[in-house]
Amino acid sequence: MDDYLRMENMEKSELLNINRYLISPNFVNQEHFFEINSLRFLKHVPILLAACLFLFLLSVVVLYKIVYYLNIEPNNFWYIYSLLAGTFLVSRLPLAFMHKDAYANSREKNDNYIYPNVSFIIAAKNEEESIYKTIEACMESDYPAEMECIAIDDGSTDKTLSEMQRASVAFGSDEVRAVTLGVNKGKREAMFEGVRLSKNEIIVFVDSDSFLEKGALRLLIHHFSDDKVGAVSGNTGVANHCSNLLTKMQSIRYAVSFDIFKSSESYFGVVTCCPGCFSAYRMKAITPVLSSWRNQMFMGTRSTFGDDRSLTNFVLRDWKVAYCESAKATTIVPEKYMKFLKQQLRWKKSWIREGFVSSSFMWKKHPIAALSFYVNLILPTLGPFVVGWVLYMTIAHYNLLFLITFLFGVTTVGLLYSTFLFIIQREKYWLYMPAFSIFYTLIMIWQMPYAILTLRKTHWGTR
Repeated sequence: MDDYLRMENMEKSELLNINRYLISPNFVNQEHFFEINSLRFLKHVPILLAACLFLFLLSVVVLYKIVYYLNIEPNNFWYIYSLLAGTFLVSRLPLAFMHKDAYANSREKNDNYIYPNVSFIIAAKNEEESIYKTIEACMESDYPAEMECIAIDDGSTDKTLSEMQRASVAFGSDEVRAVTLGVNKGKREAMFEGVRLSKNEIIVFVDSDSFLEKGALRLLIHHFSDDKVGAVSGNTGVANHCSNLLTKMQSIRYAVSFDIFKSSESYFGVVTCCPGCFSAYRMKAITPVLSSWRNQMFMGTRSTFGDDRSLTNFVLRDWKVAYCESAKATTIVPEKYMKFLKQQLRWKKSWIREGFVSSSFMWKKHPIAALSFYVNLILPTLGPFVVGWVLYMTIAHYNLLFLITFLFGVTTVGLLYSTFLFIIQREKYWLYMPAFSIFYTLIMIWQMPYAILTLRKTHWGTR
């Protein structure tokens, strides 16, 4: 085994010479040769099995849809809904596969690129446990240009401001500035204040409980070498993924959200949300819209949540918005179901509001991207009615087969997605996707009509 480990670190030319030696008549060396190649083969067995499972699941999904279509009237609502849903969901996979992160090896390929100066903006309220680590991770980034960090305390009642000030002392007051709003004004106001105080060409928003990998910033920023790109989303995973079943389900959900949905959107340069956990904006892309974003109104009320999706929308009107798969960070997610559901309700409200806003200009984008956007806007909105109909048919006919068949289809598509991620990204919690699919279908989906009915209420818009 020691021989094997040493050989893995050798250059290709050296390895070829040793392989020639190993296949000599010497019986002992032949044993080493077969042992080494057997170990190499075994490393690929899980991927080969996952690939077989993926093809099997894809066949099941296609067969499931064919049988369904053959047993329903073509002009039926459910026929149209199922056709749109099936086509949309399956189409995300080839688009995600075709999306290539052109700047994944920016250090090696783009040494001549002049990296712009960067301003981190971190808004926080009552995050004393994580804020220093977040600032530290940002300022220790492997980045060849100037960096500054503006940390804004939004009226915390704990030691968040003290931790910000401690970071300012540790890294220098010119590099890390601790600012307080005095009272709680909301995250959007804190973000606005950060942009107002920043002096650099690129603004990087990082949540107060998110942590960047050392090389993530360099990879993310190089996307701005394309003059048409106004914003870039990083790739955020779950920091506390080992905590319990809920965090493991969120881990695979984050992977699907970023590495499938954002990848497929980025293929056309129309990523619809650069999340606040880790995303960057070109200053000249947000300066003209900053005031409108800060004072955004919807249905007669001030928009106090969904700051990241809203700002992305303002930029997306006139700029390309990309996703950098290789720029990785992690964030702390809710570990309790009630906190998680409150977060999801807030996100659904912003999704509905910003979906309505972006529908007014998305038709100007690439035809496939535009069609995908409108389909994706319609399907989740109708989701509760579809599930409600399935439950009604199950109860009215005293037949669990309706519900079982529906859940089978949902979990199969979910497992198809997670298997794809295991093959492409070696996603650790891919087998938790069926559990999340059922949890979403039976519980979370009912938040959608409630979010629509309470869209003007912002009492859950705070953390």
